[in-house]
Amino acid sequence: MRSTVFLLSSILLTGLLAAGCTPAPAPPPDSPDASGYGVPGALERARIKTAIVEEKLRTALLPAMRAHGIDMWIVLDRENHPDPLHEEIGGGFAGVRSAYIFFDSGGAEPEKIYLGSHVQPGDSVIEQVYDEKVYYGYSEEGITPHLREAVHSRDPERIGINTSRTLPEADGLTVAFRDVLVEAIGSPYADRLVSAELLIRDFRNLRTPLERDLYRQLTEWTARWETEGLTGSHVIPGETTALEMAGWFEDKAMELGMGSFQTVRVVREGDLLPRHDPDIAIEPGDIVAVDAGLFYLQFESDMKRTAYVLAPGETEPPQSIRDAWAEVIQTSRLYASKMVPGAIGHEVYEAIIEEALRDGYVRDTRTDPSVGNVGPEHEIALYGHSLGNDLHDIGARVAPDMPFAYGDRVRFALVEGEFVAMEFHVGVPIPEWEGKKWSARYEEIAVVGSEGLEELIPFQTELLLIPSR
Repeated sequence: MRSTVFLLSSILLTGLLAAGCTPAPAPPPDSPDASGYGVPGALERARIKTAIVEEKLRTALLPAMRAHGIDMWIVLDRENHPDPLHEEIGGGFAGVRSAYIFFDSGGAEPEKIYLGSHVQPGDSVIEQVYDEKVYYGYSEEGITPHLREAVHSRDPERIGINTSRTLPEADGLTVAFRDVLVEAIGSPYADRLVSAELLIRDFRNLRTPLERDLYRQLTEWTARWETEGLTGSHVIPGETTALEMAGWFEDKAMELGMGSFQTVRVVREGDLLPRHDPDIAIEPGDIVAVDAGLFYLQFESDMKRTAYVLAPGETEPPQSIRDAWAEVIQTSRLYASKMVPGAIGHEVYEAIIEEALRDGYVRDTRTDPSVGNVGPEHEIALYGHSLGNDLHDIGARVAPDMPFAYGDRVRFALVEGEFVAMEFHVGVPIPEWEGKKWSARYEEIAVVGSEGLEELIPFQTELLLIPSR
């Protein structure tokens, strides 16, 4: 394991910061990436994943189990229907039916048991990390006797299962699979089943050093990718469309061996143009922003970058645009200062809104910022969220207290060290646009620190510039 951690550390030191000023080191030996990003190849990724899962199960799981009084946690899945946590607890080919079982026997680490129909490869996380592996093949009894033995021999008091009304990530157990479990373990253990949703929430949010290092690297890659996608030589005002820019983002992500999502928005004199229109090229004076993320191992990023298209002879945006962007940055500092450990999601939302209203803003309640985008008022809207393993992850949401929309997530407390997206927009009237506003969107990845949000990489503070050609 020591050599694995060393390899991981060396990989995570590569890459570029958001400004794109420092060239990255050469890619690792097994990397197919020739672009200079330093993205690891398949074998190195496997080693990184094993190190992260091992550290996560060893250090973050028991505190989460004990915090909620659960001494056994059972995760069940099968081929073509994996549990949402499948990859981050070990992955592997699920086969007929498989079970990941974790038991608190009172020691410093949880006991880790895997039951599956198919033998896992020697280099798999299951074989390298789990204490006990039982492969039952295509036997007539299947997984049932092995589930029964694993539970009965350990006599747990409370058994966590993945059911939740609020958290999709914690709701992977199907009705049919629950029936299989209940039949297998019988009484009295079937009466000891409880929801593991808060265990799962805490397990994810207790970020380990290796997770933080990897996510910092993913954030660096994302910032470089977005900056290049908006300002590279492939972007030609008067010729390049938002659709073509979105295609570049997807092609580049595939070149890097990653999945992605990307939305390119173009604002022209206060109007939000049709999204990804194939016939509308960007023009001088436009504001072009991308909301995008990369998918790497079991992690996902989600952030925005914003650029201004220079007119011939311009070297910077007009003063009105710069002033509007300054309001964005001022709002980001207010937002970041309220994100302290223990603060409740909807209470953070209310505190930021209250202070903004005192400063003269009005609350933007429109569901579509492109509609009704006229008037003298300066507007604000917040929609922050946790992220990391999912774009909209399992922790607190900075949003109104609306249970139908957000469930209990707006009532969760922030946890020091968790990954969050600081996401909002402010609507600022631009005099040259005949009273129309720029709904300037902002989203940055950060970590909850002891006194507010902390940067993984530098936040965007200056508008990017797309030169005329």
